[in-house]
Amino acid sequence: MQQKGKSVNGYLNYYFKDSLVKVTVTGSFDQQTHRLSLNPFPVMYYLSPSAQNSIDCSMSGSFVLLASKTESLLTGRLFGDEDHKYTVPDISIRLTKSNDTALLVMKDDEPEEKKDTVITAPVIPTALEAFNQRGKIVAKELEVSNAVLKLQLYDNGSIDYDSVSLFLNNKMILPKTLLTHKAIKINIELDPALEINELSMFAENLGMIPPNTAALILYDGVTRYETLLTSDLNKSATLRLKKK
Repeated sequence: MQQKGKSVNGYLNYYFKDSLVKVTVTGSFDQQTHRLSLNPFPVMYYLSPSAQNSIDCSMSGSFVLLASKTESLLTGRLFGDEDHKYTVPDISIRLTKSNDTALLVMKDDEPEEKKDTVITAPVIPTALEAFNQRGKIVAKELEVSNAVLKLQLYDNGSIDYDSVSLFLNNKMILPKTLLTHKAIKINIELDPALEINELSMFAENLGMIPPNTAALILYDGVTRYETLLTSDLNKSATLRLKKK
């Protein structure tokens, strides 16, 4: 981390099961109280099956720095916000830096040959790459009156931290977004050069209750359509849309 005035910024690196995760962190440092505060940042839900199929939770940090001539000690904890206090346990942290430790090499010992250690994290495909690798399952075919459509997307049932992306004709129009009882609202415009436009829901994860199911309301200015979309890590639910 780096400090500039009261502001601090940097990165937090941690391993989650099979992957190395790197997140940006920001915060502030109070010179009088020696307190370091970290703003909310995303951390993977600890019961997620993998980094590729994960749920993001929000955590903040509160620490106190004690410095002396011999060592510096940073103690505190990471904790979840009100929405995630039951899904993210607190993480206590204690970091010590010694200021009087010297590297000693015995004269009779030959220094060991230094070898660079390279840690290679698994390559996690982007949402677009993963979407192209998955198949599609047609949920419904609709004939609509207008080329401009209004969409509303909800979690269908209990909130279990499903996250989705939306693709129109294989192009992302909505990045990873958490499904809740509050509508995700988006307007789309069909491509007039295509006889059939495809709207696909890509499952970013499976939430806590697989599969990933959402309620979609589509309005073309004349008719209101309702349908359920169910996606998993193998198939993306797809609507086939044709203009009348």
